[in-house]
Amino acid sequence: MDDRTRFGICGLDCMNCSIHLRTQEELDYWKSRDVDLDRIACNGCRSDRNDCHWSGDCILLNCCLYERKMDFCGECPDFPCNKVLDWIGEWEHHRKAVEKMKEMKAVGKDNWIRQRLTQTG
Repeated sequence: MDDRTRFGICGLDCMNCSIHLRTQEELDYWKSRDVDLDRIACNGCRSDRNDCHWSGDCILLNCCLYERKMDFCGECPDFPCNKVLDWIGEWEHHRKAVEKMKEMKAVGKDNWIRQRLTQTG
């Protein structure tokens, strides 16, 4: 996995994602809702969208990666746009991811990746 693929285009850290890690707690949550546990998997934004991607129809993924050809939302001159602000919703981890993207916009992608990798080991 190259350094940029460790992070979602939105700023989420895939290596700390309970869906990516398939934690027992995450699997138990979805099992209690009668969801096929084979669907509870993700290899990140840059993985095959039809195979092992949690949200293949993600509006941020479509806009950033496929339409604008950027690695991260934080590189976009329009960031933070309404799509990003709507994506936050009531999710605290989404709000934190957007804060990370604001940091990226301030320091640049390469510096941000180096800083994040140093912080997370």
